Amino acid sequence: MSELNSEQLVQTFLMGSKQSQSGQRRLELLNKIASLGSLSAAAKACGMSYKGAWQAVEAMNQAAEDNLVVAQKGGSGGGGMVLTPAGQSLLAAYQLFSEQMQHWMRELENISPGVLSQLEIMRKVSMKTSARNLFHGTVTQINNGAVNSEVILAVGNEMQVVAQITPDSLERLGLEVGSDAYALIKASWVILTEDIQGSFKTSARNEFCGEVLAIEVGAVNSDVTFDIGSGQKMSAIVSNQSVESLGLKVGGRCCALVKESHILLAVAD
Repeated sequence: MSELNSEQLVQTFLMGSKQSQSGQRRLELLNKIASLGSLSAAAKACGMSYKGAWQAVEAMNQAAEDNLVVAQKGGSGGGGMVLTPAGQSLLAAYQLFSEQMQHWMRELENISPGVLSQLEIMRKVSMKTSARNLFHGTVTQINNGAVNSEVILAVGNEMQVVAQITPDSLERLGLEVGSDAYALIKASWVILTEDIQGSFKTSARNEFCGEVLAIEVGAVNSDVTFDIGSGQKMSAIVSNQSVESLGLKVGGRCCALVKESHILLAVAD
């Protein structure tokens, strides 16, 4: 395992991310508000937009029983933002917990070298979602647009997933090139075709082809599971008539088409 500093160790364990800014941005925002007394200054210090910082403050206030941050009127600068006693208590608790966690994780690695390398697997197997298809990867490219942003996620050795999300969602998730993220795809959003293998073009940016591993037939629909390579499997819910018309059978091949807008992105918070 590569050497990590204390902050990264804590973040990997607590926040589920290898990036130094993706998991604890809200708590760091609290810290900067406390020291700078200004949301705009705190946002700039955390590498966030003012809008993103404001949304983060609103989300934290809604999640807590008492407001953590409040606006302060007056003063030569026209007012600012300060932490309430509840916000100060939360920040102090986090800082104490972070210090103790850093110490504990160093001791853990000393006792059992390599144990921290298992944290990623622990995080993946503990995640619950209603989406049948869950892929973990790293953001390799972000193409920003006025209405939507395109995010390309590298999954496994040779596979990539292309998702389309709003700029607000991109900012709220704190995604940037190098970030860890999950791509979630509902089985009912997967369109199956014959094994096209690039023989014709489609508007769907995501195309996955592989061998059919199992077909569970129901009264109306069937659950089809197939191997798409890179150690990944995908499931699709299609009608029994579609299974018959495509000639799907275990051991045969098929392809899955998924629109960019049908890819949900998630990060460990």
